[in-house]
Amino acid sequence: MGRTLLVLCFIVVSISAFSAPRPKVETISGRVVAYSNSLACMNGNGYWSMIIRLQPPKDIPSKLIRVEFSLPCNKSPEWVLSKPSIQRYRLYRKGDCDVVLEGSMAKDEEQIDIPLPIWKYPPGTEPFTLPFGQVLPCYRSEDMLLLPVV
Repeated sequence: MGRTLLVLCFIVVSISAFSAPRPKVETISGRVVAYSNSLACMNGNGYWSMIIRLQPPKDIPSKLIRVEFSLPCNKSPEWVLSKPSIQRYRLYRKGDCDVVLEGSMAKDEEQIDIPLPIWKYPPGTEPFTLPFGQVLPCYRSEDMLLLPVV
């Protein structure tokens, strides 16, 4: 009886784990126009965000998205040191990380006189003003994972 119950529990857990819907992966073309990285290395990883200007068909205005990912602390994306080209990204939508785009990091208005800028621009990118105060759709990369902080 105990063995049968254990097997039944295992089957139920297996079915529920495998039946969870996988997010729809989209292939998106665009160019990195800004990025931010974490100030500290946690669990051997640095945490990054990049803002990508999408390359839509000619009759549709371009839009911006934000992508979160992590890399080992001693690594950085290639576009940090050279002009980013239009690339294809395999992304999935992650609505729970949509936040208002902030331009600076300030602990407390009374403590800091000069806010610390969050976003950096890759070399060779055209001058561009980010839409601070607006919510950008957030995505995660299928190829560059966002590892959890433990």
